[in-house]
Amino acid sequence: MDGTYYATIRRKAWKVDVLDRLCHVTEDVSRAISTVGWTLNESGHIPQICVPAQSAPSGQGSPGAANDDGTSVRLMHEAQAVVETTYKYVWKTKETLKPLKRRQRFWDFLTGELLMSAYINLHAAESNRVLLLSSDQLAAILPSIRQRATAYLPADDPNVDALKTVPDPTQPTHQAVAARVQAQAGQVTPQAPARGNGSGPSPGAPQHTHSDGDPNTANDPSAGQEQQQPGNQNAGQEQQQPGNQNAGQEQQGSGGATTGPTMPPGGIMLTGMLGPDQEVAAQVMNAACRAEDMQQLQVRHFRGVLYVAAAVLLAAVATLWIVGAIHTAYFPLCWPVSGSHPSMICPTGGSAPGDGDVPLVLGMGALGAALSVALNLNALKPAGVHFSLTIAQGLNKIVLGAITAILGIIILRTVTNAPGFLATQPGLLTTAVVFGYSQQLFTRLIDRQATQLTNAASPTTPAAQ
Repeated sequence: MDGTYYATIRRKAWKVDVLDRLCHVTEDVSRAISTVGWTLNESGHIPQICVPAQSAPSGQGSPGAANDDGTSVRLMHEAQAVVETTYKYVWKTKETLKPLKRRQRFWDFLTGELLMSAYINLHAAESNRVLLLSSDQLAAILPSIRQRATAYLPADDPNVDALKTVPDPTQPTHQAVAARVQAQAGQVTPQAPARGNGSGPSPGAPQHTHSDGDPNTANDPSAGQEQQQPGNQNAGQEQQQPGNQNAGQEQQGSGGATTGPTMPPGGIMLTGMLGPDQEVAAQVMNAACRAEDMQQLQVRHFRGVLYVAAAVLLAAVATLWIVGAIHTAYFPLCWPVSGSHPSMICPTGGSAPGDGDVPLVLGMGALGAALSVALNLNALKPAGVHFSLTIAQGLNKIVLGAITAILGIIILRTVTNAPGFLATQPGLLTTAVVFGYSQQLFTRLIDRQATQLTNAASPTTPAAQ
């Protein structure tokens, strides 16, 4: 990505984040293609997989080393289809990063359409590229896939159960098995038999050895039991997992060449490109990303509803403002007094209703509501949520506070005429502020719903059961 393109998006944090993750997607694809001995020609709109003229180095056989093999050709065609789909999502995401015209910026700020489109396409590209990852690359991103699945998928989701079948090298049980395999491999170095000798094992076949290094115990039925140490009681169970059916089997390249070191059946390995482990990981990541996008869409939809509600309430406040300024007697905001004071006291301080009474009460009510907005500052959006509801919630509180202030004084004026604290101008204004703050009784349901939606959309909170 050239510097000119980056300069157009550097002021948008979410666009920079999307661009950075896109670069990681293309890098992972290129590394995965090169791992199997192929190259990626990126001169066109859609990159093409190419087989180099020279075969792979000695001892590092790969599916791309012999392009006349039927398995290699099939794998290349399947990988090319995945590359094309992944890069289509990449280019769709890049389209959303282009700068907008001035008339479109405000509308996009209110709706957030480009942001959601960018992340939906980005998630599709990230999930699709998992199919191309090598075993090492898959092992590196498995923790993040498990974390995403925990955050957005319920514990009883079938995808979570499927992910458990994928070997996890970071778990202690797998580490114990790996340590035992490495110890056995260090004691006995397998030698490849001469060609044409039918009595010897096939090239790349695993050799069973006893813990003391005696190869004659390979056919002993109790040899496998003797290899299990007391601390590795779960080692045999780990070998029985459905996702470990490929454990101990070497990935064969074209012509029978192995792609990695020979490991006994007890070893825990991940499959290579387009293998079953990649299929499961890609499916689970796609399901988790879809769940995340749905949660983000719910937050975005709720924010739009709050903006519409704030606009309707603002129109109501404007109507009250205009009617109260024109017809001052429509709103009984003045309070009777006794003693040497005038017979009535109004919010503006006069003895008769004036055109500034309604606007003043509306303003004091909005001021009281602004105090409650400050309480929401300690509940800003959690990390990972694309849309903030704080502004939309604050607008509704302020506008609704103005309305509750004028309605509260009118209701009090209706039920009682007794003089007292309200029989003074400071008393009337203070009452307007208190009623403006009281809108919190109505908007706390909105606050509760906003908190639930943002927590569900955040990767730092577990998924709802």
